Amino acid sequence: MYELSERWRSYFAELEPDVRLDILDADGKADAEAAFLRKLYQERYRDPKHPERMVDNWLWKFVYLPGLYKKRRVSKTAFKTEVERTLDELHLNDRLTEAEAQALHWEYRNAARRFLGTCLGDRYGSRLFGLKKASVTEKKEKAAAELWMMSRGIALASGKTVTMEPFAEALSEELALFYPDYRKVYDQLEQGLLNS
Repeated sequence: MYELSERWRSYFAELEPDVRLDILDADGKADAEAAFLRKLYQERYRDPKHPERMVDNWLWKFVYLPGLYKKRRVSKTAFKTEVERTLDELHLNDRLTEAEAQALHWEYRNAARRFLGTCLGDRYGSRLFGLKKASVTEKKEKAAAELWMMSRGIALASGKTVTMEPFAEALSEELALFYPDYRKVYDQLEQGLLNS
């Protein structure tokens, strides 16, 4: 587990991109750690086609990846290509310094926290065209399943468990705060995958 540096505690706790940028700007130190965080910030929040627009590319990735896992058998070649692209985009194929790996861990957790915050909305997990609302527990179980699919599930299905371990570990740590009973969901999904 990575310790959170006091210097960046408020940065990684914040979910709003504008406020996060203000924290980065206020730091003022031009060292390698700050440069890496600026690089991650640009990759995560800037739309490459419309640089004036702010988006959360990683939040989109969190929405996209469970669907990729579910469709993994439709086209194995496309699945492998998308997994490799994701590993590159999330810096999982990179050789990182210890400080960069630590920063990346906390950035993954920040993105997971932002995603999990959307999972308690009224429409999340609803059924029957939105007529049947999901309970808070059902929403948390669905969120746990989606985090498993995008981390452990994709890692197991693609044979990339070692490469994806830092991502899976960070998501599990954040999920444990959101839904302490998440292990039941993870174990059930893992058994289902191994038995299929």
